[in-house]
Amino acid sequence: SPPAHSAFATPLEMIQFVKQLRELSQGKPVGIKLCIGRRTEFLAICKAMVDTGIYVDFITVDGGEGGTGAAPQEFSNAVGMPLREGVAFVYDILSGFGLKKHIKIIASGKVSSGFDLVKNIALGADLCNSARGMMFALGCIQALECNSNTCPTGVATQDQSLMKGLVVEDKTVRVFNFHRLTVQSAVELLGAAGLRHPWQLTRAYINRRIGQNVMQSYMETFPYIPEGSLLKTPYPSQYELAMALSTAESFAPTDYKVAQVEYPTASSNN
Repeated sequence: SPPAHSAFATPLEMIQFVKQLRELSQGKPVGIKLCIGRRTEFLAICKAMVDTGIYVDFITVDGGEGGTGAAPQEFSNAVGMPLREGVAFVYDILSGFGLKKHIKIIASGKVSSGFDLVKNIALGADLCNSARGMMFALGCIQALECNSNTCPTGVATQDQSLMKGLVVEDKTVRVFNFHRLTVQSAVELLGAAGLRHPWQLTRAYINRRIGQNVMQSYMETFPYIPEGSLLKTPYPSQYELAMALSTAESFAPTDYKVAQVEYPTASSNN
């Protein structure tokens, strides 16, 4: 995804662009998709929504572990916050600004099992996207040719001869079954936990091993912050610095300065 957009340069301008899109589409839901990098950037977006009273309808949180076969290896392996941390962070910040009631959170990043659904909903997601799992159900073999128009299975190509490899009548059944059974397994996990509805899930229900003999719940790893606690001081201690550095007028932290370095050129050496 591009790191910038020609339609806006600041969080306030971005929120106005969201308003414009909503008006042009006659009220259709408008959201944003992002992989969390600098925490201050997302705080700045939230401050812009609070200042203007204009909210996105949904935020798709993309995990840093995601990526297509067209993604550069370093980007897919090393850029962005992992989905687990990203979803928890976005939920807490929206709650801290009192925005969660206006905005749905969508989790996206290697979601392919019933437990993946349960885990991300427990962290704060309202729903989950599945790209990789659905592509596997379609017949993707990870040939890493998504951007070359030469996908051998016909999943990611516009080449008519290669598209014949994707037999729609066969694959529709496979995709349907994958979706149905994945959701069913999530429902079974809820039942095993004694729950009647996904919204009863909290971070206390999910445990993970963090050491050879140490286990911790998501509630301990990602403790909730009080609703509205980022609207006035004192802020929760873990966000004091980020709140001080973020502003609705800029995506960059307020102390972020790029040194202007003059590099020698061929003409200056003559």
